[in-house]
Amino acid sequence: MKNAAVLLAGCGHADGSEIQESVSTLIALSKFNIDYDCFSVDADQADLIDHLKKEPSHGRRNLLVEAARIARGNIRDISQLDPNVYDVLIIPGGFGVAKNLFTYASEGVSGRVIPQVKEVIQSFYEMNKYIGAICISPVMVAMALKDDVKDLKVTPGFAEKAAADLESIGVIPVPLSSDQICVDEINNIVTAAAYMNGNASLYEVYHGIEKLVEYIAGKI
Repeated sequence: MKNAAVLLAGCGHADGSEIQESVSTLIALSKFNIDYDCFSVDADQADLIDHLKKEPSHGRRNLLVEAARIARGNIRDISQLDPNVYDVLIIPGGFGVAKNLFTYASEGVSGRVIPQVKEVIQSFYEMNKYIGAICISPVMVAMALKDDVKDLKVTPGFAEKAAADLESIGVIPVPLSSDQICVDEINNIVTAAAYMNGNASLYEVYHGIEKLVEYIAGKI
C-alpha cells in the first residue's frame, strides 16, 4: 500500500498546525487509499496563543504532544521518520509551522528551516519522492531547497509578501485560489494555498488539499 508521512507542528492555526488543513489532509489520504503516519518535533512551542481571545497566553506546550491531538495519539518524533519507508511527505500549514519548523515568522526569508525538518525535506527531494506542501509550508520547502533547486514553482496563494520573498530566493510564485494546486512536475513538488488566502472557505481549502492528494496518489 502507498504510504505518506505527514509532518505536524502542534495544534491550532495561530501557534501550531492548522487543524482544518491537517484533518483535510488525513481525510484526503484516507479517501485515496494512502496509508499515513504522523510526525512532529519533540520541542516546546515558540509561543502560546489563546485562540478564543486571539492574544498571547502563558504557559508551555510541546509540539509533539499537541500534534497528538490531531493524530489521535498515533504520532512519532521526526527522528523516527525514515524517508525510505514513505512514498510522499505532506506538510499542512499553520502559523505554528512558520514559528517552530522554520523561522519565517520571526526572521522572514533570511531565516532557517530547523535541521531535522530540512534534512527530511532534502531527503525526500533527493530520492525523487513527492512533497506536498500546504498554506505557509510551500515557503518552508522552498527555503529548505533553495541551494539545491533551480526554477522551483510553488503557490503562496495571493499573499504578495510571501510571493516577493519567494522571488528573492529564486523561486517562482504562482498565485492561485485555494481550490487549485500548483504542480512542479520537474521537482515532484505539489502545493496548495489553503488559508494563505484568508477569505477562503473551508470547502475551498479541502477541495485544494483533496486535489493535491489525488494528484500525488496518481503518481506514486
